[in-house]
Amino acid sequence: MSAARESESIPFTAGLTFRQAAATLLIVLVLGLIAGAIELMTDWRSMRGEIRQQSHGTLELVRGPAAEAAYQFNDELAEQVVEGLFANRQIQRVLLLDDFGGVIAERDRAGAEEPGPLVTWLFGDVADFSINLYHGPEGAGGEHVGTLGVTLAETEIASSFMERGLVIVVVGLAKALIISALVVLIFYFMITRPLLGLHSAISRIDPARPGAWSRPRFRGHDRDELGRIVESLDALMLAFQQGLEQRDKARDENVRMGAELDVSRRIQHILLPSAEELAAISTLDIATYMEAADEVGGDYYDILSHADGVRIGIGDVTGHGLESGVVMLMTQSAVRTMLASGEADIVRVMAVLNNIIYNNVQRMGSGKNLTLALLDYQPVSDRAPALNGESGRLRISGQHETVIVIRADGSEQVIDTDELGFPIGLVEEMAEFVGETSITLGSGDLVVLYTDGITEAADEENRLYGQEQLLDVVRRCHRLAAEDIKEAIVSDVKRHIGGQVLFDDLTLVILKQR
Repeated sequence: MSAARESESIPFTAGLTFRQAAATLLIVLVLGLIAGAIELMTDWRSMRGEIRQQSHGTLELVRGPAAEAAYQFNDELAEQVVEGLFANRQIQRVLLLDDFGGVIAERDRAGAEEPGPLVTWLFGDVADFSINLYHGPEGAGGEHVGTLGVTLAETEIASSFMERGLVIVVVGLAKALIISALVVLIFYFMITRPLLGLHSAISRIDPARPGAWSRPRFRGHDRDELGRIVESLDALMLAFQQGLEQRDKARDENVRMGAELDVSRRIQHILLPSAEELAAISTLDIATYMEAADEVGGDYYDILSHADGVRIGIGDVTGHGLESGVVMLMTQSAVRTMLASGEADIVRVMAVLNNIIYNNVQRMGSGKNLTLALLDYQPVSDRAPALNGESGRLRISGQHETVIVIRADGSEQVIDTDELGFPIGLVEEMAEFVGETSITLGSGDLVVLYTDGITEAADEENRLYGQEQLLDVVRRCHRLAAEDIKEAIVSDVKRHIGGQVLFDDLTLVILKQR
C-alpha cells in the first residue's frame, strides 16, 4: 500500500487537526466553565446585595405614609401604600399591620408559582423584609404604630438571575469556540500543513531514484524538529541512492550480492566505536566484542560519548543476514541522530526510535524487529560530589537481555528489562510500554551487557550456555580489567560451543567504573 493510500485510510477523528481541536476545545470549555461559575457566583452575591439594598430603600420611601395610615387607621391611605408597593412585579406579598398585629391592608399575588428547592436555596433568605412604623421620632421619642412587611417573589428574582446567567454562559461558549478556532488554525499552519507537505513529498519519491526526491522547504522550520527530519530524510535518500547506484553497477548477481554484503559488513564494523574512542572515556574501563553468525550480523551495540556522559546501546534484531544488518544500521543511525539533536529524555528517545524503525520496516516489507536497551551513564563531577562512594549514575530503558551488575565487594544485581520496554518496530506506538530504572556505580563496580547469542550458544548436544554459567565466569573475574573479563567470557563460550556451528551473533559489552 502506498504512503498516499495509508494517509487516506486514516479516519478523520484520528487526524492531528481533529485531535488538537478536540483537546483545545475541551480545555477551553473546562476553563470557561470554571470562569463562568466564578462569575455566576460573583453575580449571585452582587444580586443578593442589590435586592437587600433596593428592598430596604423601597420600604424607607413609604415609611411615612404607612406610619400615618397605621396611626390614623386610615384604610384608604393604607391601601394606596400597599398598592404602590404591589405594583413591583418582584413583590409577592405586602402586609401592613397595626401595633396590635391586626391587618390594616394586605395584598398577595394569587396563582404565583411555588419556588423550587434551588430557587429557595439561592434567594430564600433575602425574600422577606419588614420595618417598624412610628408616629413621631423613631425610637424612645416616638410611638410604635405598626409594621410594614413585603415578601419578594423568589421565582421572579431567579428568572432575572437565570437571564443574566444565560448571557454569561453564551458569551463564555462564544469565547471558547473563538479561542479553539484560533488555536487550531495556528496549529494547522504551523504543524499539520508542513507535515502534509512532507508526506506529499515522500509519497512522490521514485523508488528507483530516491536521491532525486523533491525536498520540501518550509519557511520558519529550518532549525526546528521538522527541519531536522527533512535533513535526515534527505541524507537517508541520498544514502539509498548511493546504495542503488552501487547495486546497479554490479554485472554478476553473485558479485553484486557479495559486494552488498561486504559493504554492509564493513559499514557495520566501521560504525562500531573504535578503541581510541573507548579509551578516551576516562571514567569507564570498557571492552567490547561482536561476532556475526552470518556475513552481516543483526546484533547492535554502540558507545557514544557526549558532553554530559556516555550513551550505551545494545540490541538484537530478529534473525541475521542483510535485512537484520540494515535494521541494525538504521537503529544505530537513529540513536546517533537523537543524541546529536540534544534529546536527553531516554524514554522519549525509545518512543521516537520505535516509530522510525517501524515505518522503515513496513516500507521494506519486512517483519524484522529488535530488542534494545539504552543506558545513559553520567559520571559524578566535582560540582556534584559523590555520596557514599558513588562515582557514576546509570539510567536504563528498553527491553533486552538482563543487565548484570557486580559490585566491587562481590555483591551482585541482575536487572530484568522486560518491564522497561517493548520490541522495537513491532508496533507503531510503544511509548506507554517504555519504562526507566537507574543505579549508582562505585569504584570497581562492573556492568555486563550481552545479546542472547551468548546465553543461547549451544554445544554439540544442544545444551545452552545459559545465564548462570555466564554469571559464574563474571563472579570469578569481576576484579580484573574489562578487557580480561571480556576475554574470559568469550573463551568460556567458545569452549562450550566446541566444534558446533555458530547459530546466532555473539555480542558483549563490559563496563567497569574506574
